[in-house]
Amino acid sequence: MKTKVKFRPIPKDIGDYVAYSEESKTGLVWRCNRGNNLVKGKEAGTLLRTTGYFRVEFNGKKYFANRVVYFLCKGIDPEEKLVDHIDGDTVNNKIWNLRLATSKQNQDNSKKRKNNISGVTGVFWCKRKKMYNSQIRYNSKPVNLGYFNKSDKDKAVAVRVAAETDPRFKDQEFRHPHNDKHAPSLEVLEWAKQYLEDRIERLNWDI
Repeated sequence: MKTKVKFRPIPKDIGDYVAYSEESKTGLVWRCNRGNNLVKGKEAGTLLRTTGYFRVEFNGKKYFANRVVYFLCKGIDPEEKLVDHIDGDTVNNKIWNLRLATSKQNQDNSKKRKNNISGVTGVFWCKRKKMYNSQIRYNSKPVNLGYFNKSDKDKAVAVRVAAETDPRFKDQEFRHPHNDKHAPSLEVLEWAKQYLEDRIERLNWDI
């Protein structure tokens, strides 16, 4: 059984010692001298290479920098929720790149797969079939939206967009922003919506 990650509560007075800074690589700087190399104005936190996240030590305990940044900027302790990096870059702790997420939502917002040559999350090239495959995650499992010929890449992308914006998948608030630059035409998107409806009905998906 997978153990649920437990996070330490963010100390209420941590803002007296560290501050948010977009210029800092970690997202944090020291507000006052803390001894040794912890100097006022200097970046606070170090990169934990095993996880790819920045952490900051405060009063002998370590906290993930993205969670501290969220607390300082929003005034909310994430508690049991994760603080998701919208662009998938775990070292980008700018506040506009952070949002609260469940474990499932955080998992769904993973980086593009290595075999993704389409430039769109959820649309990748299947070497075996020599076709584009469009997918979306639902209840932490991949849902196959269909295979498309190489010349129909725009349709593969449109079907993924149609699924992302379909409330039945309940993922629209965690769409991948970089997909927006590949937005299909309205005509193709309308085709994709009808295609999705037909596929859901034909395969009798329970969503």
